[in-house]
Amino acid sequence: MAQSLQGDFRDLFHRGQLTIGISELSKMTGVSPRQLRYWQKKGYIIPKNQDEPGRARIYTLKMVIKAAAMSNLLAAGYTLKAAADQVDERMRPAQTMYHVLFDRYQGSQIGDDGEILIDLGTFDPDPTQELFAKLVDEQPKFILKPKN
Repeated sequence: MAQSLQGDFRDLFHRGQLTIGISELSKMTGVSPRQLRYWQKKGYIIPKNQDEPGRARIYTLKMVIKAAAMSNLLAAGYTLKAAADQVDERMRPAQTMYHVLFDRYQGSQIGDDGEILIDLGTFDPDPTQELFAKLVDEQPKFILKPKN
């Protein structure tokens, strides 16, 4: 029988629990807090707690990546709007992959033979089956199992 792994990390990434403040974001990106507030005013970056006026701004990992990428493009000569647009376009495949993985991720288990199985939930074409992924020789492999 498979065992559940302890310390499920889904909520950490999926719910935006990895956050940093504006000072840390400024240090990481080399962009001043004043510029970051301007970028926020223009709608290019959005703090996680934007609906809480008067509170210190905190940013999710997604916004950290976006701000860092925008900073690099600005240094390469892009305008602010062009940098933001370019980053949004470049992030689309990563956002799709993120949603495919984390929206499907149900947890992980240790299989009968000791391998780690990633539970991707119900297999859409056949709801009586569950889809799992595992690594075999560093390559992802998929397994269908009858739903319990």
